[in-house]
Amino acid sequence: MASADYYADSSQHGDYQYITLNDIINNFIANRDSDDYTSTVPRYKVLYQARRAFRELYYDAVREIRAVEIELGPTLTMVVPPDFINFVRISWVDEEGQLHPMAMDTRQSIAQRYLQDNDYELLFDNNGCVLQDNGLPYSALNNAEDIPSDYRDSMNCYSFCDSGFTPNVNYSNVYSNGKFNYNRSRGLIEFGSNVKGKTIVLEYISDGMFTGCEGLPESDLRIHKFAETAVLDYMYYELIKQRRNVPAVEKQRARKEFYNSKRKTKRRINTIRYSELMQAFKSSSVWIKK
Repeated sequence: MASADYYADSSQHGDYQYITLNDIINNFIANRDSDDYTSTVPRYKVLYQARRAFRELYYDAVREIRAVEIELGPTLTMVVPPDFINFVRISWVDEEGQLHPMAMDTRQSIAQRYLQDNDYELLFDNNGCVLQDNGLPYSALNNAEDIPSDYRDSMNCYSFCDSGFTPNVNYSNVYSNGKFNYNRSRGLIEFGSNVKGKTIVLEYISDGMFTGCEGLPESDLRIHKFAETAVLDYMYYELIKQRRNVPAVEKQRARKEFYNSKRKTKRRINTIRYSELMQAFKSSSVWIKK
């Protein structure tokens, strides 16, 4: 491919640093010998372990960060993307386009509220399931006049507690840019009322396997080339781990080989630069005056 074609086609920008899932599977199958322990393993099992390797390495080694931007509505909640694994940073954007990082406040309750009668007995539906309150977080109460009427009667009326056991620094008190809490079970990020109406940017780690409208087609799933060896080692180890005709010493060797290649992948992809270290330790020797 000519350089002019590369720069003219935006879909190819940065694509050379990746290798697709299909290419990895084809390389694994092509390099098997007749006396290999995985020589008789069918392709669908190889594909299964390759997809597992992608999920393992995308979070632990590759850690490619995606970002989405939404305008926060009156419910003060944000649904996490389908390929969301964990958040890296959550910020709101000012008029100049600059990010203001927010702090996580775990004191905001994410408890699911069960409905009860006047005698404090649980209420059940026709199927015998406990009725639950699927309302808004308490932080939305500060602007109740802006909340739709169908939400007002179904809120979790919990508050922030200013006192409590805080063994380390509570960064929600240090940062003045707002607070949030992640409700993992419901797939929601709940915000404080001081960021209502602002534009929120969520930076998160993807699983690398999402094939929906916002993701990649199945044939285009890819991973960084520095992680190819780790993917192959993971596939080989998982394919022989449960086989009885494979010696235990070979299983141990394959396991060590995978963890070693994963360590190399993390070191090569997540490079620590000298200038970044100097910036981080710039003021580490400065005495703090009381």
